[in-house]
Amino acid sequence: MMTFEMVLEDAKLMANISSIISSIVAESSINVAEDGIRIKAFDATRISMIDFFLKKEAFDVKKYKVDDTAIVGLSLETLNTILKTAKADESLKMALDNETKRFVIEFAGKNQIRKFSLSLIDIPEEGNIPDSIHIDFDTNFEVKASFIQQVLKDAEMVSDYLRIRAKEDGIFFSAESDTKAMETFIEPQSEEMETEAFQVAEESEAVYSLDFLMNFLKGIRSSDYVKLSFNQEQPIRIIYELEDKGHLIYFVAPRIEESEEID
Repeated sequence: MMTFEMVLEDAKLMANISSIISSIVAESSINVAEDGIRIKAFDATRISMIDFFLKKEAFDVKKYKVDDTAIVGLSLETLNTILKTAKADESLKMALDNETKRFVIEFAGKNQIRKFSLSLIDIPEEGNIPDSIHIDFDTNFEVKASFIQQVLKDAEMVSDYLRIRAKEDGIFFSAESDTKAMETFIEPQSEEMETEAFQVAEESEAVYSLDFLMNFLKGIRSSDYVKLSFNQEQPIRIIYELEDKGHLIYFVAPRIEESEEID
């Protein structure tokens, strides 16, 4: 008997999502409910937090069956290893076998089915994970993923940290070390910027770890857009909308004198 089961017609969608999340969180609880599936967790250092939601409507609604809300603990790294084998023509079924207490993954392609099962793991409860983080951001802008991915690659050649400075005329990205420096500037009117989404209520500046930013952004399709919001020396929020299917939201604490947790 299955506690829940659901079918996603595009297995590659879940494979891409798991690649991003597992690069940040090695293991986590997955909350399965009538309206969709959720993952909300800190990374091991508590410098960043991931907030993922995939709506019921993203699945084949006729094959989305949830008897009761379930919370399953999984190794996301192991899950990603399996999901990245997904082929373009395969659908994905995920289920919880109530008898074996295993998470079942099934790929269905033309004239073939591939099936895996994973043991559940106990995930310690993480304290202070908020239902949502409410910050009135002074700076909001939306850019193509390919642009910000190039900024990060450029900055990685120079430093371990990226400085972001927002002014009324645009956004400055910079990095520096004892021997090198880089800077990229983008105006609101740039073809890689959603001009109408650009908002700078007050000039702001903050520094963030390149590793944490890259872990999230490297897995996003270069043609997609991401929304970035930040304040002076406060966490940055990055939103990746999964079309009308759900979202991936990522928070990273700033580098001040010492790394800070997101409370």
